Amino acid sequence: MTDNIRIRQALTKIAWAYVLLYLDFNLSVNGHSLNVLPNWAGYLLIFSAIVLLGAELRSLLLLKPFCVLLGVVSAVDWVWVLLTGQERTGRFFLFSILLLCVGIYFRFQMLTDLAQLAEDNGIRADSLRFCRNAEAVIQVIMRLPLPWEEHATLSIIYGGVLVAGFIVCAFIIYQLFVLRNHFPEQEAPEA
Repeated sequence: MTDNIRIRQALTKIAWAYVLLYLDFNLSVNGHSLNVLPNWAGYLLIFSAIVLLGAELRSLLLLKPFCVLLGVVSAVDWVWVLLTGQERTGRFFLFSILLLCVGIYFRFQMLTDLAQLAEDNGIRADSLRFCRNAEAVIQVIMRLPLPWEEHATLSIIYGGVLVAGFIVCAFIIYQLFVLRNHFPEQEAPEA
């Protein structure tokens, strides 16, 4: 398999993983709300993309343990919700904070590595870096322990941040597909 094909496949998997990580479509099962686009499937896609890109981006391989951790926790929570209707890991405050920090770091570093991949191949990655930064800030703001529902102003701010997060996520997905298209399936014949 050529490098371009591996890179295209990896970028496609990461783009679809973002869809799984950021879109929640809940289905009522036995009186419980279950996400039919599970986050663990997104982390599984990212893990397989990391394996594909390992030869190109050695630093990306360092994210494998974080990807496994986030995927396993997501799978445990998904199964627990299916069985009981409640998240399991959300009950442990410090563990939840740790996972939140790991998740923010993981996505930030992954997008940094993908921007580096682009730049190593002569492709500008300014917009991907901007979205990486915006996503990290939005994730932190959304997790602030503020009484969002209790005050109208905070509710409006939260709604704005939520919309901004959706736009940034959509733009990241778009940027990943644009980046993928810079790597043709067929390499040009050498003259």
